[in-house]
Amino acid sequence: MSTEISAHTDVLLIGGGAIGLLGAIRLAEAGLRVTVLDQGHIGQEASWAGGGILSPLYPWRYPPALLSLALYSMQRYFSLTSRLAEHTGIDPEWIPSGLLILEGEHEKIPNDVLAWGATWGLDWHLRPVEKMQTLWCPEVAQVRNPRLLAAMSARCRQLGVVLHENTAVNHFRRRGGRLEGVETTAGFMPVERIIVTAGAWSEKILAETGSHLDIIPVRGQILLFQGKPGVLDTILMRDNHYLVPRRDGLILAGSTSEFVGFDKSTTNKAREELLDFTIKTLPDLAQAQVLRQWSGLRPGSQDSIPYIGPIPEWEGLFVAAGHFRYGLTNAPATADILVSLLTGAPPPLDIAPYAVLTPRSAH
Repeated sequence: MSTEISAHTDVLLIGGGAIGLLGAIRLAEAGLRVTVLDQGHIGQEASWAGGGILSPLYPWRYPPALLSLALYSMQRYFSLTSRLAEHTGIDPEWIPSGLLILEGEHEKIPNDVLAWGATWGLDWHLRPVEKMQTLWCPEVAQVRNPRLLAAMSARCRQLGVVLHENTAVNHFRRRGGRLEGVETTAGFMPVERIIVTAGAWSEKILAETGSHLDIIPVRGQILLFQGKPGVLDTILMRDNHYLVPRRDGLILAGSTSEFVGFDKSTTNKAREELLDFTIKTLPDLAQAQVLRQWSGLRPGSQDSIPYIGPIPEWEGLFVAAGHFRYGLTNAPATADILVSLLTGAPPPLDIAPYAVLTPRSAH
């Protein structure tokens, strides 16, 4: 007979990344008793591994459903990080550094890009730099994602959210179509409402429900350079790679997109690719020391549109996953949608495009 754990919770979130932690904060602030469970360590997967850019890259590529989430969230990040810093004393380093997109060999800037941006309220500007066309996107900010996750974890604890690490899910238990709880490696947890926010692992966790989510792991690798403050003061983007300057002079160079399953190893090929991009884009870093190389697994999904909503035929079971590159960017909108789903509050935007349907093309 299995051991029972954490009986006193209203909502369980499975996955402790940016989506799970901010969802937990919002739900706890709404008066619910919340638990977060993670198969590894809280805040150590894709949300930690990314570059912290708070915007879709090449936004004109994406459908309205993704852009609506992103713009809603981007407009709320300053207040979110300010409140987290005030409550926890941990500064997530939100910086409105802007994004300069350089026209590359493979990625051209569309002729109608300014008109397209204007339809979304984006005040973009084209700037020729050394005979190269560039696009200046001043609305783009960044956040130091490890510090953001640390602040979110601290805020969860302040609000009484229970955080369980190194605890994996084995099986959902239900009766008559209604959720009763979940079997974990630490025992059975009785809870009638569960949200799966486990990123690239979400489809595996939900496999028994038959929902067939189209979420796959996509590995991304990043290099960290020891730069100097002032060497770069904005985010640079060219041919799907980027440079992100931190306040203390560190510079991140990313990222690859590799379909290698759940393999989180780093490779010399990616290192050389990112080194070549970095030196060509910012020659000042040619002699800079590479401090670290790491990888993360993004939850890839069709058109980068996440699944946010109930799992059909499983009353009480929800999912918020499949954000691909933009889980960090879209965490505020996703968290607010989750609160609306669980409390009956009006949703912040039209949530129909994120519903779990089979096939997804039914959207």
